[in-house]
This record gives sequence, structure tokens and C-alpha cells, in this order.
Amino acid sequence: MDDKLRFPRFPRVPQFGPFDTPEFMRTFGIDCSVGRLTAMASRNLDTARRVAVFIPGFTGSKEDFIPFFPYLWRELCSTGHDDFAIVAYSQRGQADSAAPNDRNSYALDDFVADGCEVLERLGADDRPIDLVGHSFGGVVARRVALRRPELLRSLTVFDSGAVPVKLSPVIKAGPAIIRLLGPMVMYWAYRPKLRDEPQADRLAELFRQCMHASSKYHLASVADFMTKFDDVTDELKMFHVKHDVPINIMYGKNDDVWPNDVYDGEAAALGITPIAFDNAGHLAQDDQPEPFAKALVRFWDRC
Repeated sequence: MDDKLRFPRFPRVPQFGPFDTPEFMRTFGIDCSVGRLTAMASRNLDTARRVAVFIPGFTGSKEDFIPFFPYLWRELCSTGHDDFAIVAYSQRGQADSAAPNDRNSYALDDFVADGCEVLERLGADDRPIDLVGHSFGGVVARRVALRRPELLRSLTVFDSGAVPVKLSPVIKAGPAIIRLLGPMVMYWAYRPKLRDEPQADRLAELFRQCMHASSKYHLASVADFMTKFDDVTDELKMFHVKHDVPINIMYGKNDDVWPNDVYDGEAAALGITPIAFDNAGHLAQDDQPEPFAKALVRFWDRC
């Protein structure tokens, strides 16, 4: 079937970054109030019975999930869930998504409003979404759930703490340095041994291209509010009880952004059992893709 028939509501956009789009997916734009946010989805999006939407984290983009999505797609298809669509979108200011040239357009509330709008555009009013947020994307996803619970079938956050990251002198100075020197300062900070030139490692090259393309105002604002956002665990507990929306917490045991105790504490407060992965860090879906995919599908099966 022609893609125009599969995705009549959305315009095609080129793939961003060094990865090829998986053959079972396509890239498109979602026109929102902020402008066009870029997305990718499995080709059954319009006909699927259920839809999962993934929100990427700080310094990331929708392409962060490209290495993992083939594992998830195989797990879905092999377990009889071929009517389940998967979607990821880049948030405002990330990679090739709309990027307002205004430092005041990147408050946490702005990202939450975008998330709600994306779910609406994807038809969540009629087909509630299984929402998945990684790291900063999980901070956004929690608040999307609280603001528009009727749009969700379930909520998963992974490698995403309920409390702000620990403030240090370097992190405290980060937002001002990013605004002064631009996004590439993040590339040099995270990849100090690499030149600003095409990289053979596609993950390193994706990060380099993201830093060239992403908004400095996005990066500076997120770096700032990730050290001071409010803990909404109590609100999520009431949400969980009132709306009967299942919540899932997953993390890599070697995560170096939030301590394991943060994940376990939030799970205990919510009355759920977290899923922890051995030999996995802050990108647990890449470090343990098969176990991660299986655990995610098992959770969705219970929703």
C-alpha cells in the first residue's frame, strides 16, 4: 500500500542522522503549535489497534531508538502483536524538529504541551497511547500523563529519575556555557577524544549531528531545569489509583545519571516492582535490547 494511504494526515520528511530508517518504518512530520516536530513510526500506524510513543532524552532525538526498534518490532511480531504500532518523535529544539529561536520557549511546560499535542495528533482520543519516556523524556512523559490521563493506556519511564539530577559546579555552569559556546560544547564534553568530523561509529556520528542541529536554547534550558524540577510521585500515585493507568519503571543497574535507589524509591511509593537490567547503563534499551523488548511487551500485555 502506498505510504500516502497509510499516513494521510502526515507529510513525509527526510531521515535525520547517519542511520537508515528501518524498512518497517517511515519518517514524517507532526504539525503542532510550535511548528513541525519530526517523527518516525511503523508503517501500520493508521490501522494499528494500539500505539506506543517514545520520547527521547537530553541531547537526543527520535533516532536514539533506531538501534532498538528492530528488536522491539521482532518481539511484537513474534508474540502476535503485529497490530501494535511504534512511534518516536524529536522534541522541540532536538535535531530536525521545530526550534523556536527564543530562550523562553523551552520551559518544561512547553515540552509537556507538545507531548499532549503529539498524542492528540496521533489519535489518542480514540486510541489511548502506551507512552514511553527515556531520561528527560520520562520527566516529560510523567507530566503528560498527569495533564491528560485520558490519552494514555499505560506509562513507562526508563532510566528516568523522579527527582532532579544532583547539582555540581560543572552542571551548574552548564546552561551559561551552552548559551555562550553553542551546542557543540556538549559534543566536546561527552566525546573529548573525538574531532568534529564524520565518525565511523554511527552512535557517535548521530550525537555529533544532533549537536550541530539542536537548539542551544533547548539544551541550556533542559540542562537547567533537570536540576530543579518538582517530584510528582505523589501526584502519579493518585493518578495511578484514580485512572487505573498501569505504570512501569525500568532502568539499567549501571546507570550513572540517577542512583538505583531513586528508581527503587519511586517504584515503592507507587506500589509497583521496577524492572532492572544487569550490564546496562543509562541507555538500557541499547545495552540489553532483547531483554528490554521482552520486558516492555510483557508489561503492555498486562495493560
